[in-house]
Amino acid sequence: MSYRDALVAPLPGYRPLLLDLVVPAGGGIHPVVVYLYGGAPAAGSHKHSRLGDRVTDRLVAAGFGVARAQYRHGREAPFPAQVHDVKAAVRWVRHHAAELELDAGRVAAWGHSAGAYLAAMLAVTADDPGFEGDLGITGPSSRVGAAIAWSPPTDFTRIPPPAAGSLLHSSGHDPHDWLPGPTASPLLHASATAAPLLLAHGTDDAGIPIAHSEALVAAYWRAGADADLIRLDGAGHFYGERKLEQVTDAGIAFLRNHLSGSG
Repeated sequence: MSYRDALVAPLPGYRPLLLDLVVPAGGGIHPVVVYLYGGAPAAGSHKHSRLGDRVTDRLVAAGFGVARAQYRHGREAPFPAQVHDVKAAVRWVRHHAAELELDAGRVAAWGHSAGAYLAAMLAVTADDPGFEGDLGITGPSSRVGAAIAWSPPTDFTRIPPPAAGSLLHSSGHDPHDWLPGPTASPLLHASATAAPLLLAHGTDDAGIPIAHSEALVAAYWRAGADADLIRLDGAGHFYGERKLEQVTDAGIAFLRNHLSGSG
């Protein structure tokens, strides 16, 4: 079953927040993954992502529902609007889970690049009122039971201003764009209560070096939380056919392990 353009939240002055949902056929109650597209933090679409299509197909075949969520880009709204948007998507999924044959207790996040950043933020800011926002449905929790992040930026003090600015503000060239950097960095929010996290990162990623993922895993471990990193030798920001199969298989196994019970 597919549902297109479900309204997560109206946003006066912006595009409405929408998501597309795919539920496996055959009945039963399914775990669900909120998939967050990449394509740079100032571009991309939940509808037009070949990587998203591929991950969605694999997840649905494995018995997962997939909610492909839209979020505002950095040139549309300043940080933390993007985090508010994806948390609203998680709450929407949880609120409507029963009627859609989804399990509200088994919700995860998965993303690449800018989407991976947001998946990581979902993992580390659960129940933090400073990041929750008040968009859409506000009753259910935005906590995820697990998250998968492919090639995420995790420390905005390490990113050159143009790249950081495109996510945090309208321009990376304004010195004020640096102000939210530490607050926006997932690694600074890692704690013992963070959701289990699986990262994958190419060793030759020139745009977002693998040090970002290494730093987030180290922060998780220091906090006593569960994280692991798949190092993709020779890969850049995109992985190639064989490595993509590898990390997708690993991601599905990770979700099956961590979403096996309620959470």
